[in-house]
Amino acid sequence: MSLLADAARRFNAELLNMVNKEVRVTTNSGVTYRGTLVGIDNSLNLMLVDAVNDKNERFSRVLIMSHAIIDVVLIQEFVDLREFARYIDRYFPGMVKYIEEANVVQVGNVKVTTAGIEGSGPLAKRVKELFDEFMTKRKA
Repeated sequence: MSLLADAARRFNAELLNMVNKEVRVTTNSGVTYRGTLVGIDNSLNLMLVDAVNDKNERFSRVLIMSHAIIDVVLIQEFVDLREFARYIDRYFPGMVKYIEEANVVQVGNVKVTTAGIEGSGPLAKRVKELFDEFMTKRKA
């Protein structure tokens, strides 16, 4: 894989990690919006829900065209799940896989994302307990 293709893949993965998170978007007209990023198309047009602009006007949905975007900033705290993978590896040696481009941890059939735990059964329950413990210790 070429360096450029790898960079493009990383860019797309990082952008997708921002979906369903709170962002601040600044436009070239100087207007700033804060809201939850729920959609991105191939042209990099963005859809925000529950948005508010810098004049404190509220909008249920805002479509921001890519040509008008100056920057997009993630507001919510980013959790680097690589740290969590190292944390739980001592509990599940050899079972923990960190997928860097997606910022995802896989433990058996259980998937851990910044949105939470995906999976069921005793393993998912234990992973959730360890994730909650990890997050509590991070904030202390």
